[in-house]
Amino acid sequence: MDSNKKITLIIFSMVTLLTIVIVALVALGSRQSGYDGAKKRAYLTADIVKKSLTTHMVNGNMHQREIFLDSISELKEINDLWIIRAKSVSEQFGKSTIGNEIPRDEIDKKVLRTGKEIVLPNESIKSATLRITIPYTASAIDKPNCLSCHNAKEGEVLGAISLKFDIQDDRISSIAVLLNIMGIITIFLILILIYISRKIKPYTSSFDSITKVLKQVHEGNYSVRAKDGVLKEDKEAFQWLNEIIEKLETVLTGIEKNLTAFVHNRTSNVNNDKLLTAKEIIEDISEIYNFKKTIETDLTKEDIYYRLVQVLKNRLKIKDFYIFENNLIRDERTMIFSTDGTKACCHLVKNIKEQCRAERTKTVVLSQNFPEICRSAVCDECNDYVCIPFSINEQKSITIHILCENEDDLNYTKNQIGIIKKYLEETKPILESRMLMDVLRERNLIDGLTGLYNRKYLDDFIDKKMPQELVHGTTYAVMFLDIDYFKMVNDTYGHDAGDAILQKLSKTMKAAITDKEFIIRFGGEEFLIIMKNPTEESANELATKINQEFAKLVFTFNNESFSKTVSIGYAFLPEDTDQIWKCIKYADLCLYKAKETGRNKVIRFTKDLLEGKDKDKY
Repeated sequence: MDSNKKITLIIFSMVTLLTIVIVALVALGSRQSGYDGAKKRAYLTADIVKKSLTTHMVNGNMHQREIFLDSISELKEINDLWIIRAKSVSEQFGKSTIGNEIPRDEIDKKVLRTGKEIVLPNESIKSATLRITIPYTASAIDKPNCLSCHNAKEGEVLGAISLKFDIQDDRISSIAVLLNIMGIITIFLILILIYISRKIKPYTSSFDSITKVLKQVHEGNYSVRAKDGVLKEDKEAFQWLNEIIEKLETVLTGIEKNLTAFVHNRTSNVNNDKLLTAKEIIEDISEIYNFKKTIETDLTKEDIYYRLVQVLKNRLKIKDFYIFENNLIRDERTMIFSTDGTKACCHLVKNIKEQCRAERTKTVVLSQNFPEICRSAVCDECNDYVCIPFSINEQKSITIHILCENEDDLNYTKNQIGIIKKYLEETKPILESRMLMDVLRERNLIDGLTGLYNRKYLDDFIDKKMPQELVHGTTYAVMFLDIDYFKMVNDTYGHDAGDAILQKLSKTMKAAITDKEFIIRFGGEEFLIIMKNPTEESANELATKINQEFAKLVFTFNNESFSKTVSIGYAFLPEDTDQIWKCIKYADLCLYKAKETGRNKVIRFTKDLLEGKDKDKY
């Protein structure tokens, strides 16, 4: 309902209510006026009857009073009339034999008893009467003097007169007046409403037009404009309103265009409201800025990955996902993070550049785009997945693998792809810097000749990682290796030959170990192998394998061919000792024993190898 109809209806309701009140008051006034008129006629009739009866008494014609009373009762509007004698009058003059002088009901008796008149209306739909009973009291001031004829005191009730009047004509007259008043008021009301409706219509139309425009703007439609109003003030107001909406549309369109591109066309605002879109984008930019400022002060790439995981889980509400780091040089993949209790659709570890569709095409892969779009991904525990590739540099890239439980989850994830890419873009330079630092740090810990870890890495491992692993119950085996008669090679064939043999031994050891072991060039031709959670069998098997495989190699220098062997000693931590350097010493002691007893041997540490005080302290 528009404003004009609402206001008109309100005014109509108020005037109608006022009219009803006025008509009610007039009706009550007319009714009371009819009662008052009937009462006046009753008083007049009562006074005439009183004076006439007094005249009959004075003239001695009381026996003719019945004729008089009958004639009075036949007057128009008087339905009935009767006289009631008081007890004192009956005692003085005798009881009356006339029927119109006997009390008819309790009302007559009450008036004789109290001396107070009683007025009793009786109305129905078809008729209206008024019963009035008026007392006659003795008074010395009446003419003639009542006390001169009656044995009564001043103010004593001598009798009463009861009359019944027909007031139907009065009521009909009142109703006719009311109908005339209502008709006049109704005509006046209609004219007033028509006049008011026409006068306020320009104002209400302007208000409705502004309301309609503001509602559409509130819903996100900034292209709407208000039409010109009828009044001069309306035209100015509409012009100002249109200018404000136009400026707002221009500003919001610019913000949406520029900032949406900044966050990769994020489409999370399903209402298409430019203002809400700008608000969400600004919130995203603020979050991204805070994220970037935080990771700039993180020391390692592990810290940065941790921040990225928190963003995906808490900020973007991604439920189940994996983060893979791809080594493009080695063409292999490492898992950085996985949601607990989930199973990835992709299990690639090698040949990433060729078999990973997202990495190969450098585009986002959605399982819904085509059946088995990525042949390497097989989902058992989810319906769909999304793979987002992101390049860090020529050596490293990231793949975010997101699992989707249902279509709603997939659609939500698709809407977050843009913002995820923006977080990755902000992460890229800092993550690349930390990766470069890791490379430099790793190079500082790598032996240049063999590519194995050096003594500095051993020191860092013993100081930082080993204490944490020991707390969790990790055990170790330490192997000490040395090439037999290595100095003779350098003296006979030169240091280039010695370096080549060292490199061959390094390759042999690398081929023999797993991801649970690492190798350190301890110095010269001496090497350490650290095994995690070994058994007696696995330690002996590894040492024997290296010893045998290296012995199979044939070296040729200066047209001479020969083979070399290694001696190996090993000990266990904490089985043989709870101190790492003492464990290294025990392994070195085993190596020395192997050299001393003929070389090309593998010896496990025992207490019998100790001598003197060392044996007593063991």
